[in-house]
Amino acid sequence: MRYPVILMLFICGPLCAKIHVKDDRGNDVVLEARASRIVSLAPHLTEVLFTLGVGEKIVGTVKYSDYPSQAKQIPRLGDAFSLNIEAVLEMQPDIIFAWHTGGVNKAVQRLKALGIPVYVNESATLDSIADGLVRIATLVSTREQGLLHKRRFLQRLNRLKVDDGDGDDGERPRVFFQISDQDLYTVNDSHLIGQAIHHCGGRNLFANLSPGVALVSKEAVLAGQPDLIILTSSPSGPDSPWVDRWNVYDSFKGKIRILDPGLISRPSFRMLAGIEELCRLIAGPV
Repeated sequence: MRYPVILMLFICGPLCAKIHVKDDRGNDVVLEARASRIVSLAPHLTEVLFTLGVGEKIVGTVKYSDYPSQAKQIPRLGDAFSLNIEAVLEMQPDIIFAWHTGGVNKAVQRLKALGIPVYVNESATLDSIADGLVRIATLVSTREQGLLHKRRFLQRLNRLKVDDGDGDDGERPRVFFQISDQDLYTVNDSHLIGQAIHHCGGRNLFANLSPGVALVSKEAVLAGQPDLIILTSSPSGPDSPWVDRWNVYDSFKGKIRILDPGLISRPSFRMLAGIEELCRLIAGPV
């Protein structure tokens, strides 16, 4: 009676083996077989899956999943604030990739309770982005490709790093990074963008802000006397209204720069392009 079992294992090989990883929150994620139907609950995760060569397996995603262009054709199941659980279940996913900061954690917990494997992504550091990508690649059976991208990611990231010299932050240009077109939201040094500012040789004006993303006042920005103001604005959309608002102040004229939020705010492979542009802005004349 054992021979059929042995024969089945020989024929199936790795296709029958379970895939087991821990997600970025330390939770066990187990797949009984290779995933063929994937749901992605964050734009950057959709990007990662396409980069890993499994974009055609994504059966559902969320609003703002717009890169690459093929991602725009994937059915939407919600956004950063709400998720249609019934629609997710109709997709019959083999695995769901979610973002802890994405804001739909209660819905994700309900889906996990229903027995659907869920990988929760949350990169705490720039280096850890690459580690998470390898774990995702393992779950979609493209581990070797994930390892290759990890090496390239870290090599390029290390090349961009500005040497601290004696470590005197006083020599670094003061940077105010505004992440919202509507209000004065910025980040602290624990946030990935804050880490990128330091990585590029800048000094974050609100390095010790709490929480990691918070609203600041115009008076606080003025008092900080930034050497550089970086605003995020999509290249396909209108300029940030804050360009004119900051230009009212003579001390800020010539110090305002624009950066595509799609590059710098999504912890995917493409974030390297955003960090590279950020480094160029910080190193340039102000």
